[in-house]
Amino acid sequence: MPAFRYKAATIDGKVVDKTVIADSKASLKDQVTKEGFYILSITPAEKSSLLSFQLSKRKRFKEKDFFSFNQEFSVLIESGFSVVAALDAIIEKDAQSELNDILKDIREDIAGGESLSEAFGKYSHLFTNLYAATLKAGEKSGDIPSAISRYIEYLKKVAEIKKKVVSASVYPVILTVVSIFVLFFLVIYVVPSISGSFFESGTELPWITNLLVNVSNALRSNVLYLLATIAILSALYFYYSKKDFIKIKTDRLIVKSPFFGELYMQYMTSRLTRTLATLLSSGTSIPDSLRLSIDTMTNLFIKTKLQEVIKKIEQGESFAESLSSTTIFPRLAIKMITAGESSGSLERVLDNTADFYDSGVETKLTVLTSAIEPALMVIMGLLIGFIVLAMYLPIFQLAGTIG
Repeated sequence: MPAFRYKAATIDGKVVDKTVIADSKASLKDQVTKEGFYILSITPAEKSSLLSFQLSKRKRFKEKDFFSFNQEFSVLIESGFSVVAALDAIIEKDAQSELNDILKDIREDIAGGESLSEAFGKYSHLFTNLYAATLKAGEKSGDIPSAISRYIEYLKKVAEIKKKVVSASVYPVILTVVSIFVLFFLVIYVVPSISGSFFESGTELPWITNLLVNVSNALRSNVLYLLATIAILSALYFYYSKKDFIKIKTDRLIVKSPFFGELYMQYMTSRLTRTLATLLSSGTSIPDSLRLSIDTMTNLFIKTKLQEVIKKIEQGESFAESLSSTTIFPRLAIKMITAGESSGSLERVLDNTADFYDSGVETKLTVLTSAIEPALMVIMGLLIGFIVLAMYLPIFQLAGTIG
């Protein structure tokens, strides 16, 4: 993202001169105006190329460092430290981490008069908008430690379910890749070396052996074309997958697919309701909470549906009705949200909904993994058995002829 330098006047007459990264001049102007400043000028930060390079090229810090920082920061604030003093204590403790380099800049911004949420919000390419919104809610309520604690709890729960999803899919993927590699090795290298002796003997080969030999010869003679085709298709996929119109269609197929689509939507529903519960507990309105929640969604098709939900809510519809009109979220989740809106306990119901679907996703993943592993082993066994049978039948046939 480009860097801009802006000058703005505060309500008390002070002039703020900052260089920040933003999508465009218009978005920067809207952001600064919402913060209560009067824009004097906005110019591209061409002369500040070093700062622009540092901000745009800054490495992403480790997640464990971020957890550790928030826990220490929360404890120090709760102990009576000012924000600047708490940051000083953390920076002095470990001056060699990537996160501390960023904290030094943030500390200077806060010391210069910016709020905590504004200072972190400038680094939206490193810190999520959800985190900045959480800090802003903590500033409004006067209880920053509680807001940070809620955010840490949210991250832990999201990371926990994500870890389960990844761990459940790792073994089947590894098994599939190894199986494909073994099959290619057998067909391309082993089969030709053994089949050569059969042809030299002059015996008529069984049809199953001829089929295997023909497949092996076709793969060996066209292996370069095959690799080139795979490379071209991969390049086309990565190029067109970045196009929104293609990504929306692809993401729609994922959502609408029979079994995996249901499992995927349960996972996304859990993530959405968890995020909304965290934001609503911070005092954020439902439309604003949805806007921030959209940033946590990785599916472009779901994002477009949620944008429609925001429009309908702003037109006067209830959250549950608007969500139901998308026709992609589980009916049970809609019913639970309807009950939460009616009883005035939407935040608690959203949290319970997230827990419910987390449990459901974990159970289905366990069942799916338990089914996939033996299925892959059976398929692998059948294919290798076919190869072994095709290689041994000529040997048995030859032995019978000699006998």
